[in-house]
Amino acid sequence: MRIFLLLNMFWAVLCYSKVTLEEIPRLNTATALKILASCHQESINQKVEVAIMVVGIDGRILASSKSEKMDPGLYDFAKFKAQTSCFKGVATEELEARNGENLEIIDIGSLKVIRGVKGGIPLYYNGKLVGAIGVSGANPDIDKIIAIKGIEKIEELSDKK
Repeated sequence: MRIFLLLNMFWAVLCYSKVTLEEIPRLNTATALKILASCHQESINQKVEVAIMVVGIDGRILASSKSEKMDPGLYDFAKFKAQTSCFKGVATEELEARNGENLEIIDIGSLKVIRGVKGGIPLYYNGKLVGAIGVSGANPDIDKIIAIKGIEKIEELSDKK
């Protein structure tokens, strides 16, 4: 009898209640490209060659650039900075290295987590994490300045899911 009542109650709740999912803002490619352009312009202003990576909430690359003169490893390093900031929700410099040095790289499955270095900045929109920027190739302070410049280009995120 209890099972019958519980099933009827569950059925009533399922049929007559409204379930609304919270709309989560998403970083779309158009906004990611504006962020990338802003970061790139700042790198020109700083007169440095850097790799720039913009990732979405899932850590996938939405926009990126790298100078053809750069080592491909710096492109990967920018990706690791962006993904770390995205998954941790904080700047990479706020994650202190635990190895007694200025930089720590941790392998977690296929993800490389970068700790203790500047250049990875999370992107928030309306208080929600939507992605991150990673910059690598210049002095860490310059990497940070370039990444922060990209935050100014977050506008209305139209691609909500």
